[in-house]
Amino acid sequence: MTALRLGVIGCGAVTERYHLPALLASADVRVMAFADPALERARALAGRVEGAVALADPDAMRGQVDAVLIAAPNAVHERLATPLLAGGIHVLVEKPMARTAAECDRMLAAAAAGKAVLAVGHDFRHFPVARFARQLFASGMLGPLRRVDVRQSAGGRWPYASAAALSREAGGGVLLDFGVHLLDLLGWWLGELRPLRYRDDAMGGIETECDLELVLGPAVPVRLELSRSRRLRDTAIVEGSNGTVEIGVFEPVLVRLTPAGGTAASVGGVPDAEFERAPLVTVFGRQLADFVAAIRGTGRPSVTGEEGRRVVALAEACYAMREPLRMPWDYPEAYAAVGRTAP
Repeated sequence: MTALRLGVIGCGAVTERYHLPALLASADVRVMAFADPALERARALAGRVEGAVALADPDAMRGQVDAVLIAAPNAVHERLATPLLAGGIHVLVEKPMARTAAECDRMLAAAAAGKAVLAVGHDFRHFPVARFARQLFASGMLGPLRRVDVRQSAGGRWPYASAAALSREAGGGVLLDFGVHLLDLLGWWLGELRPLRYRDDAMGGIETECDLELVLGPAVPVRLELSRSRRLRDTAIVEGSNGTVEIGVFEPVLVRLTPAGGTAASVGGVPDAEFERAPLVTVFGRQLADFVAAIRGTGRPSVTGEEGRRVVALAEACYAMREPLRMPWDYPEAYAAVGRTAP
């Protein structure tokens, strides 16, 4: 088949390190243009792709591309994607899909009007352990679930070309910018989640620490703790009546099974030679292949716009019930300074 003409909007570190190698390795796409307000970033990446041009204004891509990858800050996802989708250009947008459910709704409406594919880059679904976990939970091996406990650190792992990605203006702190990965995986693995309580340390800025209490189904308690400043356990523990599984999708890569009343047995990772050679390039390559397949009509993307919206709506519901998160090193005067009461 003829390669799809593809444009890239947002030329930061993630595009350079992970998306670009996947794009260059794919015979399914031909990269036509890179766009970024920092034109030197666009020029640096365009110089690595024969025939590609660098643009400061992504609107100049119209008529030149069939599909677009949006890897720009969260705050501009909806503004960039909506006119493209309405014009029939397919879009793969980095997570989170947008900042609010209302922004997601406008993107979905534009995709429907333009008959365009809208896919969301929740790339954690393409990790081998994440796929194994989905099969495990679907099998019912654990029996009725009793509790879920997730602790994940998110600091110092992901590359940034600019500190602007961590600013309030970029859209969202650790929950919306990283926690959506975990919310997406939990929903994909286990089903619909409902928030009960949410606390973070935003205090007028963006959060670097947050603690979520949710419920799965009618009564299964779910706890999710996220941190950009501390190293946590970095695993998900799911307990059922027949046993418990501990899963590390990213670092550590881990599957540990414990039968009820038995001894823990580490299964380790999930064999995948391609992933083991180049983990993140493989994940982004598989995500790209999935997007192309959806455009060519062989199925829906792994993460549809509707699924991306569901995760954003869940994060938005958490923000709406925000309480201050009291840390062991806090003192009451810190809360008084911003007009709040210490919990």
